Amino acid sequence: MNSDERAERLLGQLHQWAMEVVEYPREEREALISEIASRYYEDAVKNGLSASQATAWRESVDEWLHELVQVIETSGGATGGHG
Repeated sequence: MNSDERAERLLGQLHQWAMEVVEYPREEREALISEIASRYYEDAVKNGLSASQATAWRESVDEWLHELVQVIETSGGATGGHG
């Protein structure tokens, strides 16, 4: 799998996670996003990234998920804008 395919797959997975997060009440979303981002951290470490690289990766995933959730909510996707 080349880097474009990996990036496309990652974006698809992040979008799927964001759609799931939107289904939760707002007060539960932060914990869920943190849990998801932590899984990416653990995977990054298992795949050979240093702790600092994995932390940066986790922070990026967390930020991307927050932004995707906001976009989905704003566009009215899933149950966005209703929770």
